[in-house]
Amino acid sequence: MTQEKPTWTKWALFATGAVALSAVPFALAFTHVVRGVAFPIAVFVWFVVYLAYVFFGTAKLKAGRIGPVMQRYRRRLAIALMSYCLVLMGSLWLLRHMDLSGPLLWGVAAAPAIPILGVLVVMGLYLREEPDEFERAVHVEAMIWGLGVVLAVTTVWGFLSNANVAPAPPLFLVFPLFCLAWGFSQPLIRRRYQ
Repeated sequence: MTQEKPTWTKWALFATGAVALSAVPFALAFTHVVRGVAFPIAVFVWFVVYLAYVFFGTAKLKAGRIGPVMQRYRRRLAIALMSYCLVLMGSLWLLRHMDLSGPLLWGVAAAPAIPILGVLVVMGLYLREEPDEFERAVHVEAMIWGLGVVLAVTTVWGFLSNANVAPAPPLFLVFPLFCLAWGFSQPLIRRRYQ
């Protein structure tokens, strides 16, 4: 029995859902529907739902074609991303509610970067452990596309900022932009080989 490959339409619908879910935290932040302590809880719940959607959605689209290396990668990535969400919320809370200074302030402010560095390590481990050359090539090309998008956006935004046309680019969004471009480029890269 041959396994059915997901159609381009199914991937497009999945991507549309991911984009729609990506808009939720921005809507929460700008509409102020949720305030106070409920806001970080709502963001955390959104993050768990988003991770579940992406992980289970891609697993379903790949129809059981996820090997042990990819399963290990996805587990490690989920742990790193959940750690990032928790550390980020804790850091923001401490920065807003505590009078920190000196090395403690620096440590608390930089703490969310540690799980992000963990994500980079997880990506590197996946590339080292993946025995399938095609899968490695797809991920490397997708990473190059992700870097290209980041460089393009930050370069243009930086020049606009220098001309006082736009505010300075928020550097903490560089990594999420990379991940978004990296993730969305993968199905496009795979489509060339189908």
